[in-house]
Amino acid sequence: MRLVLTCRLGGPEHSLATTVTLRRALKAAFAQVEVDGLDEVDVHLTLGGTVTSAEGHGGVHHLRYSATRRRLTVNVVVPASEVARSTPAGALAPYLDTMSRRITGRCAPGDADAVTRALADACREALDTVPGSG
Repeated sequence: MRLVLTCRLGGPEHSLATTVTLRRALKAAFAQVEVDGLDEVDVHLTLGGTVTSAEGHGGVHHLRYSATRRRLTVNVVVPASEVARSTPAGALAPYLDTMSRRITGRCAPGDADAVTRALADACREALDTVPGSG
């Protein structure tokens, strides 16, 4: 599956290098996952800054699936307070778990456990490669 990841950083205190590493790792990890009927996931990620609350379903919202284009678009919003308590990758981890469950619910409800596990494992694998993600 192809991942398109657009990142919006919350300010100069966040490392662009970390975001680039995270993007590369997530793209490689998602390329190993197959979801029937889904070729591309387009993630708009907002990390911190003036964002003070995560609206929607656990910070994962505006999830739109196009069966004809076999593409899903999703916004992931990580509040500044959570990024400040951890690292960008560390703060992002629970949001990627939520995103995995929401993608499965929308695109593969018949095989929910296996698809959720595959997506969540891909996300964790990617986060483990980012320096300082602990």
